[in-house]
Amino acid sequence: MDDVRSWMSSPAIVAPETLPLPEARRMLQERRIRRMPVVDAEGRLVGIVTEGDINRISDSHVSDVRDYNLYHRVADLPLRDFMTREVRAATPDMPVMAVAQLLLDHRIGGVPVVEDGRVVGMITESDLFRLIVRRHIGAADEARAPA
Repeated sequence: MDDVRSWMSSPAIVAPETLPLPEARRMLQERRIRRMPVVDAEGRLVGIVTEGDINRISDSHVSDVRDYNLYHRVADLPLRDFMTREVRAATPDMPVMAVAQLLLDHRIGGVPVVEDGRVVGMITESDLFRLIVRRHIGAADEARAPA
């Protein structure tokens, strides 16, 4: 049986909870990822932020200037103020199919992989698709092999 450790993306790309929105957007774009675990000063998982979270509160990927209250601009908004705090997570030894069910049940695209309180990776829909494709190609190769 496949476990998460075999298919997760590692090392994890994480962001500090104090990171401002424009910097988070830039990290997602530069790394070509859609979600990022958020950690506190001790490196513990405290939330997750997605492209969708950022797009919902920001006018523009260029300026991030929408006012969110009388005194602050979105550009000043740290991740801790808008991240999702209730994070579903996996462990490295968790079966991949259990993660697939978790993603389906909660209608999410990926989860951080946590070991000993630290984020060690991410497992996403793309990782599960990679597993399916490799299994399918392997089965096709076996079927073509002479007996």
